Amino acid sequence: MARRLFTLAYPILGALDKATINAFRAQHDLRNARLVELHFTMMFGITGVDEGDYLGHVGKIAATTSPIKFHCRYAMLGADNNYDTAYVFLVPDEGYSAISLLHDRLYSGLLISHRRLDLQYVPHITIGTCSDRHEAKALCDALNARGVSIVGKVDALTVAALENDRIEDLRSVRLGDGS
Repeated sequence: MARRLFTLAYPILGALDKATINAFRAQHDLRNARLVELHFTMMFGITGVDEGDYLGHVGKIAATTSPIKFHCRYAMLGADNNYDTAYVFLVPDEGYSAISLLHDRLYSGLLISHRRLDLQYVPHITIGTCSDRHEAKALCDALNARGVSIVGKVDALTVAALENDRIEDLRSVRLGDGS
């Protein structure tokens, strides 16, 4: 059976920012904090593609992409069609377009048919999951009232698979020089 493959970007953060976010996740997103490290999801779970071809495609895109600096200053309510779940997202204002463009490039060529156009892509780091949208919005409002300022960089892409109720990293590839 083919594995469900994801492409993630684990951000490089300062020690204090990482500790602060992980403490928030331990309180508001413990299940996912145990499942996977802090990340931007660059490509959602894909099946039906040869794993070697997938890895080659991600590697080729990574090689022609420069590292991306970002600055998250906003906690945003994330919600999808699953009305039982709401999310607390950290969304970058600086780096937003570069991360979005990388997402678009990853869903090209071999993987173009796997792009989900029914879901809007918003670059984000999920730090909370709630069963109530009002609760999630209140968490966002509290974070924004205190002031959000998370500075980081994305310098690699990691292909991963969901196995044994945990995201298992398969291969990481460094971003290149953008040429």
